[in-house]
Amino acid sequence: MFTRDALLLIGHGSNSVPNAARPLLAHAGIIRASGRFAEVAVGTLFGEPNVLAAFDELTSAMIHVVPFFLEDGYFTRIAIPDLLLPRISESRVLRFCPPIGSYNGIAGLLEKRLLTHCDLFGTDPKTLSVMLVGHGSAQNPGRARALRRHAATLETKHRFGWVRATYLEEEPFATTTLAASRGHVAAVLGYLVNEGAHATHDLPRLITEERIYRGTTWPPVHDLGSIGADKALPQMILDQVTATR
Repeated sequence: MFTRDALLLIGHGSNSVPNAARPLLAHAGIIRASGRFAEVAVGTLFGEPNVLAAFDELTSAMIHVVPFFLEDGYFTRIAIPDLLLPRISESRVLRFCPPIGSYNGIAGLLEKRLLTHCDLFGTDPKTLSVMLVGHGSAQNPGRARALRRHAATLETKHRFGWVRATYLEEEPFATTTLAASRGHVAAVLGYLVNEGAHATHDLPRLITEERIYRGTTWPPVHDLGSIGADKALPQMILDQVTATR
């Protein structure tokens, strides 16, 4: 219990998609209702709710900061601390927790989503070519380590035909990986938690275009959406705080 402390959840947000932080706001509501913290606030680096405005509303002496990011990179290591550290005083303490994507249980979350889908549609998991599609970075490729680690964890279990980590902004590109799955049943799961343009437009468009190409003569492409609204994430956020104590 952290009933005297505050929890600040920080997401990427979006300047162009108004509801990009919707999943994070929902998770915050669940955590707030649990009574585990005196205060629970949400802020985003882009768009609303503004992270500095959210921080300034908190009154607790101890603030636990959990980045709602799936990779540990520039935003979690530099951007967030650079924003918040100048605003603390001698009477306040910031505890920076690891980003949600570093949590080992993410691989189990991905596996459960895939197996639930298989049960729903009567699909043999062994027939699935699984693509875990992350954001990636055109400017700094190769830094999406957490996604590769989670994909490798699923691959070693041999429950699916094959599992690939693929990206929207760096190699291996999702378009190429999806094309390589032709002749197999494809399951596309977005390794994305922000409901920005990638999750709401780019990835769905990619799947639609592949379905049009395949027509009715190729095995189907299953769209499993993205993981940002998964019901397991509030507990994982709490676990990140507990692990940092």
